[in-house]
Amino acid sequence: MKKLVSASPQITNPSSSSRRIMIDVLIALLPCVIAATVYYGYHVIINLVSCLIFCFAAELLYNLIVNKNFTREGVKNSSVTDCSFAVTAVILALNLPAVMTVKMWGLNVTDKLGAIVFSFDTVLLCALGSVFSIVLVKMLFGGLGRNFANPACTGRVFLFIAFGGAGAFNLTSSLLGADIASSGATWLGSRESVTGSMLTDMFLGNTTTAAVGETCVIAILIGFIYLSLRRVIDPRLPLITVASLALFAFLFDVVPSGITGAEMGKEVAAHILSGGLLFGSVFMLTDYATSPNTFVGSVIYGVGVGLITALIRSFGSSPEGFSFALLIMNLVVPLLDKYIIPKPFGYVKPEKHGKKNKSGEVKS
Repeated sequence: MKKLVSASPQITNPSSSSRRIMIDVLIALLPCVIAATVYYGYHVIINLVSCLIFCFAAELLYNLIVNKNFTREGVKNSSVTDCSFAVTAVILALNLPAVMTVKMWGLNVTDKLGAIVFSFDTVLLCALGSVFSIVLVKMLFGGLGRNFANPACTGRVFLFIAFGGAGAFNLTSSLLGADIASSGATWLGSRESVTGSMLTDMFLGNTTTAAVGETCVIAILIGFIYLSLRRVIDPRLPLITVASLALFAFLFDVVPSGITGAEMGKEVAAHILSGGLLFGSVFMLTDYATSPNTFVGSVIYGVGVGLITALIRSFGSSPEGFSFALLIMNLVVPLLDKYIIPKPFGYVKPEKHGKKNKSGEVKS
């Protein structure tokens, strides 16, 4: 009788392949794309198409140049066939505002009321973020499964650091020229008193966010349930991260604020529902290449992301913090995998025997 041993124990579904997993992730992202389009309009589709085009082109061109094979066979054998570029593109597009304008460029088409009809600034930034994510973060380190950090998250942070000061990440709902989401700053930026209706709006998506994919919690939860049922992700990791953020936000932010009673619970709920915590925990934190191989390592990883996010939100200058926390813990993952060694399959702990004395007899 032959015994089969899986070469990839971290993938729980034996029928899974890289392409199948990527398609599952794209299906799970679809509710977020629909919700973002409903709240922010056709600009989301423009960003999505732009990121898809530039991610595809960057990965394909890199493959052709490195392999020195510019034939049809070279295209067929390139890594774009596994659809991982599409996952990076969709997550990156959902991590960006609907419209990004750079003060020094101003390449935008506006209507008579000043609302932006089409933004060349946004397309250029999508192109820069896509090339950075695919070439510098993914392909130069060996491609799918070898990247040191989540490509889409790194692309977002790159754009935020490089162009945030130029106004690219300013909230732009007023520039879209309609009743698209609620106007004003996000709760993380304004820190208004939390009400029940505000929490409802956060859950439904009727709030302004700095990233369109963070808008609707319902859409994120649908994706989470789908990926969990398909056994593409371990649902424990996002739950550990969210619980950790709730605990540390309570200790570092809610308790020092002096509020009491039910208001404390509302503040913690606002921390969970605001920003990129939920979206990132489901779609970026669980990336196979940048998350630990052991459950103990995953616990440390998730708690670390929650802790750093809470510290940045409570004491740092950035109201969001999740993207930076994720990248920091991505760099810690190799250490976790090195020092937290999983128990080998079929391992049986040997029985302890007594020590031998000088005459060679075994002491019990």
